[in-house]
Amino acid sequence: MKKLLCALCAMTLLATATGCSNNNADKDKKETSGNTLVVASNNIDAKSQPDVDAQRKLLEENGVEIFGLQEVDNMTRRNHYDVVSKFKVDPYKDAFFSNAIAFSGGEYGIATVSKYEFKSKDATKLYSDLFAGKEIAQELADAYKDYDPDNKESEAKMDAVSAKNPIEPRLYQRVVIEKDGKEIAFYNTHLSYEDQKLRKQQMETLMKAMDSDTCKYVIAVGDFNADQSTKEFDAFKEKYHIANGLDGKWLDTYNGVDDTMKVNSVDNIIMSKNITIKEVKMIPSKLSDHNPLVATLELGE
Repeated sequence: MKKLLCALCAMTLLATATGCSNNNADKDKKETSGNTLVVASNNIDAKSQPDVDAQRKLLEENGVEIFGLQEVDNMTRRNHYDVVSKFKVDPYKDAFFSNAIAFSGGEYGIATVSKYEFKSKDATKLYSDLFAGKEIAQELADAYKDYDPDNKESEAKMDAVSAKNPIEPRLYQRVVIEKDGKEIAFYNTHLSYEDQKLRKQQMETLMKAMDSDTCKYVIAVGDFNADQSTKEFDAFKEKYHIANGLDGKWLDTYNGVDDTMKVNSVDNIIMSKNITIKEVKMIPSKLSDHNPLVATLELGE
């Protein structure tokens, strides 16, 4: 989550077809049954130059089969390597990165990683940066593209656009996997922190895509940046189950300090009602300013 602009020491879309449409691992580890799927959401905090090997191992040790990542760099100055490739390591067979914005000589976006190969994958831009106006959106893109914290001119350019309250570009991903003959549509997103009304609109856009999905099972994970009230997730409750907030228990997945936030339960896992939540847990971790959120799900017949 929070906040690339505010933290700036710190520093479309690909598609393949097949699957339902949208109108060797540790041998000692127990595999889940065909009706069970362990999923997670994890904002990896790109600005902190995270230990992504340790982050991947933490998810693997907790039996996670597919997960969404947010704040993912690709060949930026602060993380000058292919971050996603570090997650696509046995037992994780497939990974999909989507660029939200050119940043600091590279790219910045989100990724989905899975033990199961993707039958299809695509990414969709959300209404986001243009909310602040086309001119400011372009200024932000220009400032981000070549941002260099060691260059005074670059820093001044960033400071100037930050003072205009720009909005970072956002998107969501959708992949389809199959486990024991069951096709599952898996969404991953990172919504806007800058404006609650904009975030509500983005939630509605995501939900509309989920509503129209032709896969029997639909799951969405992400850093929703719903930091003003847990009621921000109410929009999903009529049609979907939500993991964070299950039985009124909210898990504070953001472990940093931000005075603008009223609640820290910003990460969530949302699923169609033919999926039962068997367990929800947060993994306390110092590897990021977000704790991974993990849910064990049972796919109904």
